[in-house]
Amino acid sequence: MKIKLSAAYVLAFFCLLFLLQEMHDYAHFFTAKWICGCTGIKRFDNWTVCDHCEVTGNILALVTFAGPAITFSIVWIARSMMSRKNSMEIRSFGFSLLFAANPFVNILAAARGGGDISQGMQMIFGNDANRRMVNIVALLVVLLLTLPPLWKAIKTLKHSQWQWVLIPIFVIVPGIVEKLVLSSGMNWLLDQGLLNEEIFKGIPLLVILWLILLLLLLFFSFKSFEDFIQKKEKKKHNHH
Repeated sequence: MKIKLSAAYVLAFFCLLFLLQEMHDYAHFFTAKWICGCTGIKRFDNWTVCDHCEVTGNILALVTFAGPAITFSIVWIARSMMSRKNSMEIRSFGFSLLFAANPFVNILAAARGGGDISQGMQMIFGNDANRRMVNIVALLVVLLLTLPPLWKAIKTLKHSQWQWVLIPIFVIVPGIVEKLVLSSGMNWLLDQGLLNEEIFKGIPLLVILWLILLLLLLFFSFKSFEDFIQKKEKKKHNHH
């Protein structure tokens, strides 16, 4: 395997990363709207249930599980794309799609007793349940959902000298960039009042423009995913 790391690929990867985060949050947001019958607020990498929502417990857990349902579906779609029966272009995109879904962040959150899966399970089992046991079960669920696709990604780079450099970078860097850009950057801009008027109920204009920008940039840089991982060409031997 050989790796083609270009500026277009870096742009495409982070656009996909932010786009998948948006899909995750919109899943929470619209499920909350559907269940509660009223609209909360969608920001960058977070959302709220509306103030008048009277739903609690098991039903509200559906709102919490809606985001991970999207994320882990994408993670397993990415795993299937990395199958050896697929072309190298599809496998290359599957590799990028997996890490753009940011699976390690879910493992980290669950290991700390947080994250959507842990919170959702705590809602289901209630305050009387052994919180530590619920967190352990939640972590096991997250590991079962993330480790097989991650192992598939490692095997995809099996014959590349980049394997043990790229995998840690793809595991760690996306979460850091996402935190810096969304939590510290875009949410800060909203707090400063930049384009924070709601064009749709509960969704500020800046959030809508961000989504449009991501889609446009991804459209023009998407081809770079197919070329990221390439088969090494066999060396030609000259016969004299």
